Amino acid sequence: CGDRATCEALWERNAAARLAEVVDAPAELASFLRAVPKGADLHQHLSGSVYAETMLEWGRADGNCINNTSLAAVTRSQCAAAGNLPAPAEGMLFDRVLRAWSMLDFMPGAVTGHDHFFATFGKFGVIAGAHRDDSLADIAARAARENQLYIETMFNLGTNVGSLAASLFSGSVTVEALPMFYETVVNNPGFAAQLDRDVAAVTGAASRYRATLGCDGATPPAACGVRVRFVAQVSRTGSNDQIFGQLISAFEMAARTPQLVAVNLSSPEDDPASLRNYDLHMAMLDLLYTRYRVTGRSPLHITLHAGEITPQFLPPAYANHNTFHIRRAVEVGHAERIGHGIDVLSETDAEGLLRTMRERGVMVEVCLSSNDQILEVRGQDHPLSRYITDGVPVALATDDQGVSRSSLAGEYARAVRDQGIEYRQLKAMARASLEHAFLPGASLWVDLGRREPVAACAPTERAGLGESPGEACAAFLRGSERAQLQWELEGRFRTFERAL
Repeated sequence: CGDRATCEALWERNAAARLAEVVDAPAELASFLRAVPKGADLHQHLSGSVYAETMLEWGRADGNCINNTSLAAVTRSQCAAAGNLPAPAEGMLFDRVLRAWSMLDFMPGAVTGHDHFFATFGKFGVIAGAHRDDSLADIAARAARENQLYIETMFNLGTNVGSLAASLFSGSVTVEALPMFYETVVNNPGFAAQLDRDVAAVTGAASRYRATLGCDGATPPAACGVRVRFVAQVSRTGSNDQIFGQLISAFEMAARTPQLVAVNLSSPEDDPASLRNYDLHMAMLDLLYTRYRVTGRSPLHITLHAGEITPQFLPPAYANHNTFHIRRAVEVGHAERIGHGIDVLSETDAEGLLRTMRERGVMVEVCLSSNDQILEVRGQDHPLSRYITDGVPVALATDDQGVSRSSLAGEYARAVRDQGIEYRQLKAMARASLEHAFLPGASLWVDLGRREPVAACAPTERAGLGESPGEACAAFLRGSERAQLQWELEGRFRTFERAL
């Protein structure tokens, strides 16, 4: 095909043409998209990322039972109670549990997709809570099968400092009380010990899931090559004193372990407690950002669920909340990434907000399956194309792939079918996911939009990006985990496209 640049352009065109050929052939499309190189899944809740079949397998091994009415898992000690049956491996109860624990075959009716989706977590919580390390191993294995390099996964962290904070405060938490509340927590004699326990939870999870996979063995599985970092998930529907304590812990933990990279407020954004306390939570983040990030005391990043609301599910008392959540998350909460952001065009001065997000490089973590299943936002009603048109960085993410019965490849498929995304756009989003990941080190790219790499790693006539690096590029890559993964992604794109 000629010189290196000409060949690379031809291979990319062939890949784009192949995707266009298989878009209406589900099996071929799925196979193609599983093989497409993917950068990172940056918006993923650990508890909702494991498939119900796997949860039931773990439940059977643990001796859990299932309540025949609620279809919720119960502990072994509760199995003798009336109506509790052994966790099934097949049959009618098995099928009922799969549907109760996920969106499998769900059809909205008396129960909305919104309510069914969020109701699933309480049903398998007993099992998920006992299998955190297995869950981490499971998501890494799925990522490896789908040619994915990196994961940032959310789960509940900082609970010990959170409980300490709750024990030290009485009454209602207000914005005015936050500075004194902060001093009370961090100066408490028990603070250091509780923080040690929180840090141990992070470092323990980081080592134990790799042991579960067998990463130190003679032949470690491919999943061991998927890099994983954690995001401290703090439920916005909890008590405000507990929330503030967990946020403090997240900033403190990140200063002590690189495994924790960010914090996020989770739980339904349209819950009355979430709406009532939205501004207070942004004020908490603003205070802690000033105390830790501005002063250089902690490298913790902030990514926030914002704009995952529609008028249909907003209580009347909070009907205007779809006009400011994303802006407050960016301007007050210091969010570097936004999870979902589907109501951006309902925001006051949406044009100005989109411009701000573009100029600040605030990326949107786009979760197409859950947006459809929870809030019925799909097709032209979804703002993905608008974000792309306005130059706001976007990347596809899974949210709760086990509940949604999806995966990152599944989100790619939905983007192609539902949003008309073509191959080069998928490729751009994969690159953006690593550019905006909370990884240490400089970027491989001087200008990602123009695909201009740093001078040390510029392609030559003989060697392209992702191939054996020269001495100067190798030295640059050694100093940046981000650039290492970006280089690997380019190599995988080259291998994938050339083989078509």
